Amino acid sequence: MNRILFVILLLTFHCSVQSQSLSTFKGGWNTYQTATLIHQYTYVYSANDTSKMTMTDSAMIFISPDSLVTLTVTFPMREKSVYKKVQYFNESKLIVRTEEYKDENLMVMNEWKYDDKHRKTYHFEDNKINGNNYRKTYDYSTDKKTGDVIASECSYFNGRIEFYTKEYFNKKNVKYKEVRLNDNNRDVVHVENFYYGENGKLKERSVYFPEWKVTKKFEEKGGNFAPECYRALPVGTAERITIAGKVPFIKRLIARNQFLFTNPECQVFEFTFRNFLNCDIVIKSDGQSVNRNVVFKYKEKNPK
Repeated sequence: MNRILFVILLLTFHCSVQSQSLSTFKGGWNTYQTATLIHQYTYVYSANDTSKMTMTDSAMIFISPDSLVTLTVTFPMREKSVYKKVQYFNESKLIVRTEEYKDENLMVMNEWKYDDKHRKTYHFEDNKINGNNYRKTYDYSTDKKTGDVIASECSYFNGRIEFYTKEYFNKKNVKYKEVRLNDNNRDVVHVENFYYGENGKLKERSVYFPEWKVTKKFEEKGGNFAPECYRALPVGTAERITIAGKVPFIKRLIARNQFLFTNPECQVFEFTFRNFLNCDIVIKSDGQSVNRNVVFKYKEKNPK
């Protein structure tokens, strides 16, 4: 019954969007032309039975001609509300503002500023739900001995300093250490070190708490991903991909590539299949359950 209700609500939502025309979208007080529209559908299925593929949510992503403004409209399953997120970018494609709405009600607003080296210098979050605001400022310096960059962050909660943080990056801009200090910018709360796998992803965090003289280690799964388990591949067929035929196409794609999904070396995987024209299909597993996630993205140019 819940699935039937969801489908009815989803169809109603898409019909209402279609009736408003997809050629334009609103961001704040302005209306923008839609140069690209991405239709996105998320599914879950059991590795033991691909016939039972269930849609969990869908989204429509509107992109302006200069790609400096995007609107993502999401319709989650089991909810009557529509969620919207507007993103604004500067000419360097760095994000400068986001607005998140539930239906037409603004929930959270974020703003960012950058220096002439494109480094973040300011971040402000205004949460309309709980009435709190968060502000962070950033300064940068260079270690004269190593040449590493040190980013100093000052974090405010409702206008009051909450803590300070120093982050250390090597010459390849990889973060390897973080030191958190309390609001006096002197007493150390913890020291965190980061270690990476051969694939360049974080594999372990080591956190030292000086107050208790205790070190705790936390394993991160991403660093153990084998390169062959996390890659992009061609769809591998000349078969025409359409929104209407997306589910049968996905099932055929899964059947053709079972050797990838059953590779014992890839308990955790993420494969992106592309036709290099208008479609991406991402299939992934967290290795914790038999369920797998599928994200189908279909790109439409200059929608009407």
